[in-house]
Amino acid sequence: MSQVERVNAAWDRIEKWFSEKAPDMELGAGAGAADITALETHIGVALPEELKASLMRHNGVENWTKGELLSTEGIKREWSCWAGLVDDGTFDDCTGEENDCLQKCWFDKSWIPIDADGGGNGACLDLNPGSKGTVGQIIDMDHEVGASGPQFADFAAYLEETAKMLEGGKYSVEDGYLEEIY
Repeated sequence: MSQVERVNAAWDRIEKWFSEKAPDMELGAGAGAADITALETHIGVALPEELKASLMRHNGVENWTKGELLSTEGIKREWSCWAGLVDDGTFDDCTGEENDCLQKCWFDKSWIPIDADGGGNGACLDLNPGSKGTVGQIIDMDHEVGASGPQFADFAAYLEETAKMLEGGKYSVEDGYLEEIY
């Protein structure tokens, strides 16, 4: 099964959960081709096909297991914040985690933010991995300690795990929000 097929299969599962468990929560419409092109131009990298497929299906989800699944505009916002800190030298003395799967830096402009918790943390799709990493791996970006991971082998695995957590009862809807069940 291709990456795009896996993404679509995971979305089928996620959509089913939302329709059954959270029918009042909308996942929203997909991004258009112009939105995706504008994002690619803004960040200076081509998006992987599986991320494009996901964005075209749902251009972000505000109420997500990890805070917010970013839209094209959300990705621009988060990426611009991190890239701006790189450009202004904020991270010059920071090397990030000692991990051959990651670049030894605090933030790499080839990392595409995919979710955000509202506190400066989130997952990124890594298009420039370290020597032992793989292109497309999903890493964790923490504003206090930098990048770590990989958390998932690829974006499809990230969505598949989200579907598994929803289906497995790890989340419920409380007062119109997803809440993790501990």
